[in-house]
Amino acid sequence: MKHPNKEIMIDLIKKQWQNHSIYAAVITNDGVIISEGTTTVAQSCDPTAHAEVNAIREASRLLKTSQFPSGYWLYSTFEPCPLCSSAAIWAGLDGIVYANNPTYRGDLPNWSFIRCADVLEKGRDIHQVTLYSDYLIEEIKGYFTRHKKDNTKSEDEHGEVSSL
Repeated sequence: MKHPNKEIMIDLIKKQWQNHSIYAAVITNDGVIISEGTTTVAQSCDPTAHAEVNAIREASRLLKTSQFPSGYWLYSTFEPCPLCSSAAIWAGLDGIVYANNPTYRGDLPNWSFIRCADVLEKGRDIHQVTLYSDYLIEEIKGYFTRHKKDNTKSEDEHGEVSSL
């Protein structure tokens, strides 16, 4: 399989639109989804329970490893924050593919205050991670601003539920 994978990202983006949470998945080079994660910070009272970390934790549990062998990728509907980008390095993931970025976050805080690319660059001596940014961004960039217009509730990356 070649990365990025349109079918997998479209599926994750659809789930975000339907379920109002950032989505992430750990997948193999063959396109097998090992795990999916959503943001559960508020529900779990865990400030590290971001979608990407949750997907990595579940894949690690299922594969019984803390260091992935070659051939595993992280997909996310939003640019991974510094925590999640670092988790990808420490987990030994081959790459990250993300869709949306902080430019389109509306009035929400900038969770990616240090860009994913910058974190991956700083961590390259630990493990080199390939990055595909803004993949299929046109499918998701209106998510946060649309919810503001609709005045609906949404959970942000840090689990804060607010009327947007």
